[in-house]
Amino acid sequence: MTSPHALAIAAVLVLAICFTALTACTTSTQPPEAFLRLHGTTPFSTQHFTVCSFFDCEETTSVRLSNADWMQIDNIFSPRANDSKEERKRIARAVAQFEKMVAVKAGTGDDQPRQQGGFRGTRQLDCVAETTNTTTYLILLQERGLLQWHAPRYPQHRGLMRGQFPHNTAIVEDLETGEQYAVDTYFHANGIPPVIVPVSEWITGFTPEVMRNSP
Repeated sequence: MTSPHALAIAAVLVLAICFTALTACTTSTQPPEAFLRLHGTTPFSTQHFTVCSFFDCEETTSVRLSNADWMQIDNIFSPRANDSKEERKRIARAVAQFEKMVAVKAGTGDDQPRQQGGFRGTRQLDCVAETTNTTTYLILLQERGLLQWHAPRYPQHRGLMRGQFPHNTAIVEDLETGEQYAVDTYFHANGIPPVIVPVSEWITGFTPEVMRNSP
């Protein structure tokens, strides 16, 4: 007999699939803040913001970062990156650091790769929650003045229209070339740097196991 908890998780997954299927038609020309407003997580400031702390952003947690917390992020970008490729590596490190710091405050430290922790009874995130949080972190980096080669953009979706399982990712755009890159934290556990690959590669069904290009 299926447990009530398993049924609840299954219901959340169905809702997530429905949501991501619907967002397939959302234009990516909207500002990234528009995606955050869907979940009520638009940052108040660089030191006070809200994160998703469960599947499909059904639960949120208000988070405050101290000056000491921000110093850890600032140090990742000092000195400035010499090119966009180097800055993408720093973005990956910064997102991982955000996840570690936020986990202490939001209880998301046991978030597992993909959705492997869904039946553990802990605060597991899915791709909707991951995308929302990562987009928040990218916006905070921009507002802090730490990005010079990139800017956050509206998240991208892939899924049923391409015969794939629905999936979302945060996005940054290379301001020099105009190319957009997926910043996808879904594939790894909390605090592990996200994969960053061109959207043109990600949209075809990219997973880390078949990574072809470096960021």
